Formats: sequence, C-alpha cells, structure tokens
Amino acid sequence: MTTLADEALVRRAVTIGTRLGGSGLHGLRGAFDRIGRGATFDSWVAIGVNEPITPVDVSEALADTLPLMARAARLAPSALAQLLADLLPRIVDEMTPDGVLPAPQPGLFGRFRRFLRGTA
Repeated sequence: MTTLADEALVRRAVTIGTRLGGSGLHGLRGAFDRIGRGATFDSWVAIGVNEPITPVDVSEALADTLPLMARAARLAPSALAQLLADLLPRIVDEMTPDGVLPAPQPGLFGRFRRFLRGTA
C-alpha cells in the first residue's frame, strides 16, 4: 500500500527524471516505447483503464535515469521502481486529463534558439 509520502516521492522523481530527459511526458513515453511497452503508457494517457506495469519494466525503461531519480528520492532504485510501477499509471493519467499528451516543451536551448529566431 502506498502513502501520500510515497506519492510525493514519485512525483518528485518523475519531475527530476523528465527534466533529466528534457522532454517531459514525451520522453517518458519514448522510454517505455523502447522496451515495447508504449501501448501500456498510452493506456495511462487515454481515457479508460490504465494497464499495469511491473517494477522490472520500469527499471528497464528508466535504466539511464532511475539511479539518479532514486538518489534524489533517497531510495534504493528497486524501491523506487516498485513505487513507480504502483503510482506512475495514475500520475500520468492525472497529468493528461484530456486523454492526450501535451505538446512537448522545448528545453532551455530550444527556447534560446526560438528567441534568437524571433529577434533576427
């Protein structure tokens, strides 16, 4: 059973992880797509039933960022993977209430490049 503190940790870890990847939910979706679980992620975005995910799948999808996220959350990577498996479907669902991923937001470099184009 997860607690509100667990949920806060997962939300913090997701925020850190999406910042590290630089592409928000689209990057997270890409991570699950790379391991063949893109349809599972899509079920979290879509309106309807959220398909479950395993801690092993989470660990595999987030192999590059999970250790950093776990360190920031002060948890073992396996413990964070379990929390993410439990809570990520609902959190992604809540972040996409209209059933679609929001448009990707450019990182700092992309915003700077857009600013330069606008002033040229």
